[in-house]
Amino acid sequence: MAEGQNDRVAGIVGTEVEYGLSWSNRTPEDPERLSADLIGQVSEQYHAPVLWDYENEDPRHDARGFLAEGERENPDDADNRSLNKPLFNGGRLYVDGAHPEYSGPECASVRDVVRFEKAGDKMVSACQAAFSARQDGGPPLLVLKNNSDGKGNSWGYHENYLLPRSLPFDVLARNISSHLVTRVVFCGAGKLGSDQNPEESGRYFLSQRAEFFEIPIGLSTMVHRSVVNTRDEPHSERSLYRRFHVITGDSNLSEISTYLKVGTTLLVLRALEAGALEPPVFSDWVESFRRVGMDMSLQLPLGLENGKTMTALECQEVICSQVRRYLEREGMDAESSDIIGRWENVLVMLRRSSAGLARTVDWAIKWSVLSRYREKKGWELTDSRLKMLDFQYHDLRPDRGIFSMLENTGQVDRLVDPMEVEEALTHPPSETRAYFRGEMLRRFLTRVHAVSWSSVVVDPGEGPLKRLALGDPWKGTQKRVGALMGTSGSVGELLRALSPLPAGE
Repeated sequence: MAEGQNDRVAGIVGTEVEYGLSWSNRTPEDPERLSADLIGQVSEQYHAPVLWDYENEDPRHDARGFLAEGERENPDDADNRSLNKPLFNGGRLYVDGAHPEYSGPECASVRDVVRFEKAGDKMVSACQAAFSARQDGGPPLLVLKNNSDGKGNSWGYHENYLLPRSLPFDVLARNISSHLVTRVVFCGAGKLGSDQNPEESGRYFLSQRAEFFEIPIGLSTMVHRSVVNTRDEPHSERSLYRRFHVITGDSNLSEISTYLKVGTTLLVLRALEAGALEPPVFSDWVESFRRVGMDMSLQLPLGLENGKTMTALECQEVICSQVRRYLEREGMDAESSDIIGRWENVLVMLRRSSAGLARTVDWAIKWSVLSRYREKKGWELTDSRLKMLDFQYHDLRPDRGIFSMLENTGQVDRLVDPMEVEEALTHPPSETRAYFRGEMLRRFLTRVHAVSWSSVVVDPGEGPLKRLALGDPWKGTQKRVGALMGTSGSVGELLRALSPLPAGE
């Protein structure tokens, strides 16, 4: 085990954000090409012009033990460069189907997850500004950090948690399901109107994603979405680790909502790994998710396997209490203490009134804005102008997006300093293998041929290309390799310096 793991695996996290695009330009555009044009505007100070290494990538593997049908992605070099922008911060900006996507680097702290995701938003916003500046006064391309277009289409936000392979997947799925279903009460992004039921155009939803889920467990992320996703693509040593791929979350703009979304889920997984969690389990995961996602009252009863009922808020209180007991028994670091404290506080506030969360929780912040406009203008909830304000909340333009303007004027709470976000644009986190990936690009760019989450392919200057395996996400940290990288004048010197280290170091 790497130092700092405390004999546990659960601790490394990364997030992936798909962004929505809206362009009033009447010229027909292929969504993939439009997305590629957008990420093509990324500044050279942020990305490295190298290939993405697809060698070890195959999302067809299912955790239930089979390989789904389909072809592995393997674009030619020209498409590879167009669709992928490996980043100096250890992350990746790329095109995933019809959307631009930012994958943050692997992080060993939840606070880092927040600042690197925030850096991704800022990077994509800069791409939007550069793209629109090229349009000769035409309509700007709008980039939205949300999850639905109001017309029945949804795109994703994914979380990735490193777990031990020894934890049985069926145990994981059953015991995490109720948390994924009910955490919406503090990490939903909020949405006015249903995407699937026109009769619900005047209802305010806590979650943008919940109504798009159809099955309890499954592999697909685009159709037949499941509460527990079964993708088994660990991006690490398969015999030791699994990457738990969570697709139920909304894209958050509030740093506090992101922090609680990821932080509470990480603590739940740690308790589960230790065998210290016995959460309530719902009899119908999908129906419960949909009911929670539409319930501003937080009072709808949800059926449990034991025949009883429980509200989403009551479920969260039970889970939070069990995690608190686990942490008090095993000991907690400063971040775990902060997360559990904020978790308990937000649940207390939800018991009282969502108005108390109008600076911290996305759905409550947005509802507060919409309510003020509704009261001032005398609009009904079905008024299309309120729906436009809903979308404008997610606009990444700093001078037009409602959330951005609230943030810039101090009307919402923040977690990280803007200067920390600036640093995260160009420097990788120091406590995971992302450090090695990002620093290789920064220090030895001309010798790096390709990168991926689990490898760096280099040209030593003589002989064939060499693939450096990064099978352990806990290794390749600044503490372990920083000095070696700093004193190596070439890739060849670095390879010789690394060769005595244990495999995967």
